[in-house]
Amino acid sequence: MESQHTREMDKNRENDKNRDQNQNQGRGDSANEGSTLEQAKTIARNVGEQARSMASTATDTAQDLARRAREQTDTLYQQGTQASEYLARNVNEYPLTALLVAGAIGYGLGYLIHSGWTSDSWSGNDRRDSNGRNASRRRQD
Repeated sequence: MESQHTREMDKNRENDKNRDQNQNQGRGDSANEGSTLEQAKTIARNVGEQARSMASTATDTAQDLARRAREQTDTLYQQGTQASEYLARNVNEYPLTALLVAGAIGYGLGYLIHSGWTSDSWSGNDRRDSNGRNASRRRQD
């Protein structure tokens, strides 16, 4: 579609050039002024056509992206539904195993959070004096 539009624009430009050349033959200064006006009109028309073409292309691209996003959303929703059904089925079949797995995950998260709080900066060992220097270390002068 875009190549056809480009060909039409090129054809229009050639026709405008030929018309301008035919008008300029045998005329004086007033012909040049008219020719300049025609060239300006042609350029403005071409710019308008290009802008319209770009807007059409952008619209087509946006619609295509929206369609793809809708398809991906549907796919992800179906996968999420299947995963939740699988998880619910396994929890109902193996409740003790599910409880142990949940406990292990909770313990791991708690350990990670707790180890972050007991680092030097959280435990108070990283104290700064009024100049912004670390006061807990000895100054080496």
